[in-house]
Amino acid sequence: MSVKSKVLSYLSKDSSYNTLTANKMQSMFGAANPSAVIDELRKDGHAIYLNTRINANGEKVSFYRLGTPTKRMIAAGIRALRENGVRAFA
Repeated sequence: MSVKSKVLSYLSKDSSYNTLTANKMQSMFGAANPSAVIDELRKDGHAIYLNTRINANGEKVSFYRLGTPTKRMIAAGIRALRENGVRAFA
């Protein structure tokens, strides 16, 4: 199983706690470049969001999560396809 498929599998589990930081992605899955893995998953059409929180120590922590694309994101994608001559949903 590739790093990309392992990350997607982890983020896809039915739990609201399935988030990954870049460090966790490196240690759990051996991702040399976590942002490149996320970029590839996004290019494959997965709605992966980067969120930030302040932890108990007052430090800002960024983490990735798999979500549902917004109506605005879908509309932008359809608009981009149509600008390139692709008839989406036609």
